[in-house]
Amino acid sequence: MLKTIVRALLLSALLLAPAAPASAGEPGGGVNPCAVRDICVVVTEPGSTADPGNGGGGSSGGSDGGVQMCSWNGQQWPCWDDDLGWFSTADGCYYHRSEPQPPASDPAWDGHGPSDGAVYEVNCRGVGGQLTPKPPMFFAQPPGGPPPPDRPYDLGMKALGMIHFDSPQLHAAPAATAVVGVPVWLWYTSTETTAGPQSATAKGRTMSVTATARLTKVHWDTGDGSPGAECTGPGTPYRAGAGTTPPCGYTYRTSSAGQQDRTFYLTATLTWRVEAVRSDTGARVFAVDYRVTTDDPLPLKVAEVQALN
Repeated sequence: MLKTIVRALLLSALLLAPAAPASAGEPGGGVNPCAVRDICVVVTEPGSTADPGNGGGGSSGGSDGGVQMCSWNGQQWPCWDDDLGWFSTADGCYYHRSEPQPPASDPAWDGHGPSDGAVYEVNCRGVGGQLTPKPPMFFAQPPGGPPPPDRPYDLGMKALGMIHFDSPQLHAAPAATAVVGVPVWLWYTSTETTAGPQSATAKGRTMSVTATARLTKVHWDTGDGSPGAECTGPGTPYRAGAGTTPPCGYTYRTSSAGQQDRTFYLTATLTWRVEAVRSDTGARVFAVDYRVTTDDPLPLKVAEVQALN
C-alpha cells in the first residue's frame, strides 16, 4: 500500500471577527484570528498518482505520476490539459473535442458527417508561448487518443480545496478575570465551517471524489506553560446555573500576575479529519489531518484568592 506523507504550509489568511460582548448570562471574549493551515496527507489508494499516459512524441516526465510534458519549439508544454486537450508536437497546437458538437451544416465538418468522426477545438502556441485559437477542425480519429484516466488524488485535493475552514471566535467564562483553582469554561462560536461536518465533490471525466471533513479534536493552549486542554468539539457556551464542571474547560494552578500585562493569552487549534473517497469503487483515496490555529489570542487574567487567617 502506498503511503506518501506530504506536509504543506498554506497561506495564512486574516479572518476578521468582531468581539462578542460579555454579559451576565453568557460571559465571553473575542478574537481577530489569523488562521494557519497545516496539512498532513496520507495517500492510501494505490495508483492514485499514476502516469496520465503518453501524450505524443517528444514527451518527457510522468514516471512519478506528475504531469507529462511535451517539447515543441524549444519549450516544454503539458501533453494534456483538461481544458485544451492533447498537445501536438508537430504543430504546437492543442486539440479538444468540441462539446457540444456543431450542427451537421457547420462548415467545420469539411464535408463530413457526425458518423464520420468529430469536430475539435484548436488552440496553438505561438513562438513566444502565447495561445491563439484557430478554426475548429474535423478528425476521423481523436488526435492524441482518448483523454487520460482521472487521477483520484488530484480530484481529492480539488475537493479538499472546495471546503472552507474558518478560524473560530474564542470565548471563556469568566471572560475578564478567572480565579486559581476554579474551572474556566472554554468554547468557541460553532458554525459549519468551524465545527462541521463538511463535504465537497470534485467531478472528473469518468468518476468523482468526495472529501468529507469532520472535527476530531480541539486543543486549547492556555498560555500558562501547561499542556493545556484537550476537547472533542467546540465546547458549550456558559449559561448561568450551568454548574461548575464545564464540558470543555481548564483549571489554572497559577495566577497570571507574573505575566506580561498580567494576562494569559489563549489560542485554540482545530484538527479536522478529511477523507477523500472515490465514487466508482468507494475506495479511500487519502486521509488528511487539517489543522487550523487561531493566531490572535484571547486574553484572560487569572487571580489568586488570598485567604485571611
